[in-house]
Amino acid sequence: MFIREKSDLMDIFAHWRFYLLSHYLTQYSGFMQNAAYLAKQGLGVTDAVSNALSTAGYNNQTARKVMIQSNDSSVLEEFKKSSYELIYLIDEDISDIKNSTLLEIKTFAKSVVITKKSVFPSEDAFIIGQTNVVQKLQSAYLPVYVRLFNNEFISQAWDFFSDSSAELNNYVLGAGVDGLVTEYPGTAARYRRNRCLAYKDLPPYMSPVQPGSLLGLMTLQSMPPVEPPSPVLDVSDVTEPPLPPVAKINPSNDNSSTARAPTTAPNGQSSVVASILMSSVAVLLAIFVVYW
Repeated sequence: MFIREKSDLMDIFAHWRFYLLSHYLTQYSGFMQNAAYLAKQGLGVTDAVSNALSTAGYNNQTARKVMIQSNDSSVLEEFKKSSYELIYLIDEDISDIKNSTLLEIKTFAKSVVITKKSVFPSEDAFIIGQTNVVQKLQSAYLPVYVRLFNNEFISQAWDFFSDSSAELNNYVLGAGVDGLVTEYPGTAARYRRNRCLAYKDLPPYMSPVQPGSLLGLMTLQSMPPVEPPSPVLDVSDVTEPPLPPVAKINPSNDNSSTARAPTTAPNGQSSVVASILMSSVAVLLAIFVVYW
């Protein structure tokens, strides 16, 4: 996406659709990234988001929950004084997390989002085991959300036999996560309505899949190659320098020195010119967090 002027970034927050969207949702979530780079380009993303939420009345109410997610700890540090739920995204697969890292995360986040493979690692889409990452995070009083769930079978391990509900069941009952990040909230809502979840003794078909059970049925020749384990999350992986101050960039009056962003792509089709935050609105519409 192209950003032509600084006003492009601010206009998306002032646009009526932002307010319309925020007032019709009981829970609002957004994802910010590349804030340091944008600050150097004269775009204060954190200030724009904070001002927009304040203008919409989210800074002094409790009826609607606001969740701010980022994979940059310095971004979350900017919102520490707010009442919003700050979510730290660990976007790489990990096999474990150090206790010192847990203490560091607690200084800037209230909950954590991890990948599916950080819970059930897999090789060639075959589950090979289960980590203790969820238990460690929860022991530090950090709620754990897992991403990203889809209905398409290619996004699921073979152990779930292309059943999206079976996959959800494994993370909810098998791993005990606090929430799921999904592109198909209808599937998650249908799973939550399953009355079997309220039974004291679950029927056999509601039992979670045992990690490695399908792999154990394969012959040695058919097994996927052994892959190295995912790294252990260290303090250095979550520590970021403070965000730089927003640069003051004066627009050049010399049109000959600055190339204008093309309005037509090389193939003749019109290019999409939008604010960087437009993608966040699309994410808001497509991805939902489901709690347990």
